[in-house]
Amino acid sequence: MKKITPTLKVLVVAAAFLVLSGCNNLSRQADASSSLIIIESITGMTAEGDVVAFLQSDVQRNGTSGTYVTADVATANIMIRLVNPDPISGSSQFNDIVLTNYRVTFELPTSPGTPGVDVPLPFEAFATVLCEVDKSTAVPFVVVLEAAKQAAPLVGLVGTTSVIEIKAKIEIFGHDMIDKPVQATGHLTIYFGDYREPEVSAPKR
Repeated sequence: MKKITPTLKVLVVAAAFLVLSGCNNLSRQADASSSLIIIESITGMTAEGDVVAFLQSDVQRNGTSGTYVTADVATANIMIRLVNPDPISGSSQFNDIVLTNYRVTFELPTSPGTPGVDVPLPFEAFATVLCEVDKSTAVPFVVVLEAAKQAAPLVGLVGTTSVIEIKAKIEIFGHDMIDKPVQATGHLTIYFGDYREPEVSAPKR
């Protein structure tokens, strides 16, 4: 089952191409779509909650009931374009894309790394979102699971001042409205650490 910077440049790899024939935008070859996914950017947050083009992932947080872990969410800003725009007939609703699932894998800055040892385990998830052609759509998605913070290598950061830099590779899958598959790939740099926010006290009664 397939399952979504300092400024970072987002690598976009769109696997949806079409050679149009005649004046019909739905004409196509084999299984190629006439639309493609462009990942304009992928954004995360700092430990303080500011939106940036990277992610500071806190491996442990403080709450009124003690410490806890939580998943991290990033946002992919996606534009759908025609492979070969037709200035006469233009696009139609058949060129819209439904995102169906995504896959996240992790790498070290200079090497692939070993999942479950020095990078978190990969995972896949569903994310059903309609993206209209020629419009930008913000798609939030989980990029770090809670379970990843309770396993190697992230759990080893709890109670330390160490920070691990890891690159997340995000592969997004979907199809157009005539069920032709499309996909795109982007990257987000994540800085994992125990950011030690102040202890949260229970409200006084």
